[in-house]
Amino acid sequence: MQTNVTKDKREEAERLLRQQFGYNGFRKGQWEVVDSILQRRNAIAVFPTGGGKSLCFQLPALLLPGTTIVISPLISLMKDQVDSLVEKGIAASFISSSLSDYEAERRVRRMKEGRYKIVYIAPERFQSEAFVAALKNVHIPFIAVDEAHCISQWGHHFRPSYLKIRELIRTAGNPVVAAFTATANEKVQKDMITLLGLSQCRLFIASFDRPNLEFRIEEPADLNQFVLDYTKSHGGKSGIIYASTRKKVENLYYFLRNKGVPAAMYHAGLTAEQRNRHQDSFLNGEARVIAATNAFGMGIDKSDVRFIIHYNMPISMESYYQEAGRAGRDGQRAVCILLKNPEDYRLNRFLISGNYPPVQAAEGLFRRIRKRKTSGIPAELLLGKRSSGSSMRESALRKIIEYGYAEIRNGVVYPTDKDPFTLTQKEIDQHKQIELEKLDAMQRYLDEKTCLRAYILRYFNEEPAAESCGNCSLCFRRTGKDSSRLMDRMLAQIFGNKK
Repeated sequence: MQTNVTKDKREEAERLLRQQFGYNGFRKGQWEVVDSILQRRNAIAVFPTGGGKSLCFQLPALLLPGTTIVISPLISLMKDQVDSLVEKGIAASFISSSLSDYEAERRVRRMKEGRYKIVYIAPERFQSEAFVAALKNVHIPFIAVDEAHCISQWGHHFRPSYLKIRELIRTAGNPVVAAFTATANEKVQKDMITLLGLSQCRLFIASFDRPNLEFRIEEPADLNQFVLDYTKSHGGKSGIIYASTRKKVENLYYFLRNKGVPAAMYHAGLTAEQRNRHQDSFLNGEARVIAATNAFGMGIDKSDVRFIIHYNMPISMESYYQEAGRAGRDGQRAVCILLKNPEDYRLNRFLISGNYPPVQAAEGLFRRIRKRKTSGIPAELLLGKRSSGSSMRESALRKIIEYGYAEIRNGVVYPTDKDPFTLTQKEIDQHKQIELEKLDAMQRYLDEKTCLRAYILRYFNEEPAAESCGNCSLCFRRTGKDSSRLMDRMLAQIFGNKK
């Protein structure tokens, strides 16, 4: 039953906004989403990176009775968000494969006792019938689905486990549901509505346009020299340099450090302590730039990033725009530079192909893990030493985890309750083809001749206000501004660091 949110309810929401979250007011579009949730109306919100999505589900959770469930695929991010909520005095927790069985069961028990207002849950947990059954004993008024594009095969980072969310919604008694994402075109939006069962919902779509961002494509003869010159000529400004592999990240890091640039690095191959140390040095300004893979950035609260350099071509426009969108979150001018290298397209096609193994390889690995039952197989045995077949083994493991046949807990791969094995070669090939089509769209962006911003907006089904934005490298060249900007950069490089 819907209820009208009174003026008093908004005043209460604004009081919590100030007292618990430290904000003086809502950003554009936030209150409308919060209002819809408080009126018990389902919602889908597509807000660009930095648009304040988290607040749209954290605030209603405090105003609604019971325990709000937040579904998120990002284990490290959910821990960071829970830590931040706890620091604010909000009773929150998370449940994921990073916990021991004992700790996960303890948190489920506390959730059933009503100890938490907000619980973040990794979607792979829904493969456990016992876990889903336990949720029947929890008062759940609201389910928030973060990174909701993961439910669509057309969304980047498709996660088959998201397809179980609709069943969870029914199990929880059909509470109000809100789905959030930063990057979803019309096709993905329709999938989100259909696959989550949200035929009756309000759709909130913020503009994808970020007028303060300048988009550039550069094709330097020497990529490393370009990065060095740019970072040195903008020495007082924070920037992120995204590279496609861990090795390239490390090479960039040591190259910049040896040239006197205070840099940090971030990739999944570092230990947790190393990642935290490098991340903190960037956040507190000790390191002005950070070289990173796409593992870096989700939930990072640094509003004054003045430039993003993509050292390599991302695999999709969704990935590119999400990463580029981490610049200029304070609304001030920022620059997003994509370096063009013809080898990147071929490398990305190769990497995508490697992510989709023969179904026989995935099924064979599933059988082996199933035989080990409760003892499991240490992940390092499957992912460790590089050898012939190790790449296929790694991609096979990734697939059976994605489709819910196995999970990693404390470094050990265990089978789930899901059986029999029904994944087909047709499904694998279909998902591969979707990724290749997205890669081709990314290549078309690099080959664009008219306006980069207009291409981005049309990709996300938004008609640009004009065919020329006046704030991208293509528009600069057409109007003659590019040569003056080049001179500005040259002068900054010569004089910028002189006192």
